[in-house]
Amino acid sequence: MASPHLSPHASVASLGGKQDMVKLAIQADSSRPHTQPLLLIVSQSQQLASIIADICGQWGLPNPDQYALKYADPPPNVTLLSGKIGYITEENRHKLKNGDILRIAFKPSTQARESYEKIRSPRVEERRKAIDELYLLSKDYTFALEFMKLNGISQLMAMVENSQLVNDLEIMQLASILGAFLELMEHSIVSWDSLTENFVKKLINFVDRSLKQREYFRSGVVSRSLSILESIVINSPKFYETIAREVTVSSTVPFLEKQDTNVKYSTLAFINAMISKSADQESVLNDLREKRFNRMLNDHILTPFQGHVPQEIAHELYVYQCHIMNLAERHMKTKFLQGDPIMEDELRMLPARAFPEEISRSSKIPETLWKQLGFLSGNPRVELGDTPPGVLALQCMGYLAKTKHEIFTQLLFGHTDNQCPFAHASIMLTKVLCQLFHVGEPPSEIGYEFIPCLVWANDPLKDVYCITIQLLYKTWREMRASIHDLEKVMAVVTKQMSIVLQTGSSTLITFDFFRMRLFELSYKKITESEENSQLLEEGVLKSKPVQELCAEIRPEIVQLVREERLRHLTEGASFPKVKRGRDRDQFFYCRLSPNHKVIHFGDYSGSQPPPLEALDKKIQVSDMRLETGAACPHAQAKKSANQNIFSLFYEGEEHLDFIAPNETVYNIWIDGLSVLLGQPMRSKASTEDVDTLLNMDLKLRLLDIENINIPSQPPAIPKEPADYDFYYKLDN
Repeated sequence: MASPHLSPHASVASLGGKQDMVKLAIQADSSRPHTQPLLLIVSQSQQLASIIADICGQWGLPNPDQYALKYADPPPNVTLLSGKIGYITEENRHKLKNGDILRIAFKPSTQARESYEKIRSPRVEERRKAIDELYLLSKDYTFALEFMKLNGISQLMAMVENSQLVNDLEIMQLASILGAFLELMEHSIVSWDSLTENFVKKLINFVDRSLKQREYFRSGVVSRSLSILESIVINSPKFYETIAREVTVSSTVPFLEKQDTNVKYSTLAFINAMISKSADQESVLNDLREKRFNRMLNDHILTPFQGHVPQEIAHELYVYQCHIMNLAERHMKTKFLQGDPIMEDELRMLPARAFPEEISRSSKIPETLWKQLGFLSGNPRVELGDTPPGVLALQCMGYLAKTKHEIFTQLLFGHTDNQCPFAHASIMLTKVLCQLFHVGEPPSEIGYEFIPCLVWANDPLKDVYCITIQLLYKTWREMRASIHDLEKVMAVVTKQMSIVLQTGSSTLITFDFFRMRLFELSYKKITESEENSQLLEEGVLKSKPVQELCAEIRPEIVQLVREERLRHLTEGASFPKVKRGRDRDQFFYCRLSPNHKVIHFGDYSGSQPPPLEALDKKIQVSDMRLETGAACPHAQAKKSANQNIFSLFYEGEEHLDFIAPNETVYNIWIDGLSVLLGQPMRSKASTEDVDTLLNMDLKLRLLDIENINIPSQPPAIPKEPADYDFYYKLDN
């Protein structure tokens, strides 16, 4: 672009105040390549039509009412991170920032008509360029609305239905058509039920041909076909049966072997959509197991990405994990039905595996054997009647007895003194596991924290039970517990599980590693810090001298926590957008500038943090306002799914909405933003962090006086002597 010059008509900016001004560069359209760009200082209070008329007048363009302003196209080979595309309207002009580059273009209705005609052109090259341009234009709502009025969606569907795919050019063109179609439909202007049966079947055909004939495979066609089919499954019950009949979920699994990340993501998203809409999710998941889907996830996603899974794929893995964990919901809510042959066989299998000789001699199982198994009342059918965990607890015990018989018998008979009641403890533990893993709860729209060993396991909840029942016995022995202490033991086990899951769930690659992490966290380690803290609080820490020392060093600790929060903000984090799209722009990245004066943010679709200069949207810290919870604009949309929400208001009522993936991220960001605004840190976590660091600092300072009694009051000052006529005489 040639260097812009200052327009002699820039004085139009004087219509508004200084804060109302915005400096813009204006390019001419592509038909006037030699026209010198303009640099305008424009008032936001001036009508757009007046600004456009002024620009057209300088360039000698007739009929200014036929033109509009839009963001200039990005330079070649530059990824558009800012998301600044589309037309400038009176509704969105407030988003203009100093330095934005715009260009004169035909107004949306004219551009839509031109694009509509060009994509139907008999000239191959003109049609190809028009389709590529349409993909970019379709991202803009204003253009999309005008294109829809021309029945553009029907035209695109007809082009897809009539595609022959006889050469690479047509395949590449088809990918652009599908991309434009997906962008247009994401604006929710027309219903997904308005699609045609032939169009849906054609998409299915693309997927099928790509699976059966490798020469037809093209990542753009397959990923976008799967994304459109996913959206149809979610939004159109009308076509769900057609897709479910023609495309089995397991048939798409081979796409995970492809190198293209878009294809992997679209495949996972399609599979999750099909599972969520299926009336028999268990059979779908069983079919996937038969196709080694779990192993494919491990080999072609978890292993290649080596712990750095892109967030859009991480979200789909989290959703899949929720699906397989929720298979236990039906059993969790089912009571034991006396006389049911399947349940009775499962129940009888426990004593048969534990006491094979006694059971072989009698058809009736005596009450004493049930009690030896750990059923306190001697009547297992009654104890298995509570929901949750219902018969799920029986299934977990049976799984252990069948697949890990040596561990099963070791737990039952390994320690004859002070024996833990196996069955009763298992029932309580299964209920705890259902709570920890949110069995029965739908996946969150913004969740992306998954546990690798659960994703690729065939029966993850039962595998976790087999580990944690051993942990429970270990903790039982460490606590020297009795039957009356079982609830206390369960509380410790719950805490052990919670700590491991909260401090590195993404590192739990195998169940062996999961077991190692749990067993490292012994009862002694759990209670040691709590006991020390309690003793200090009751003794030394409550003494007046230490309290005075505490008050003196607290401001230093508070400042340390404040700096730590700001450090997290300067490193930045990615957040899901409030409205998730089907494309790869579902997240934005936000970070604080090193001088703590500007918040930078922009679209994000990678696995590595973008550099600061790539985030060209900015919020001045001096101009922002922080709101949390119900005061946020997106509170109503997310009230049932997530409470970790906050918003930054700037430039009047413009706002950036955040949905934190977990409470830890939420606490860090609201604390850091509060510090920037000169306010106290808001979260309970900040108080806990200050108290923890303060106690650690005090312990270090008091190490030298260990076992020395510190008086609660300072020693009394002795009375002054009657005179000061005393001295030491040194012998010479």
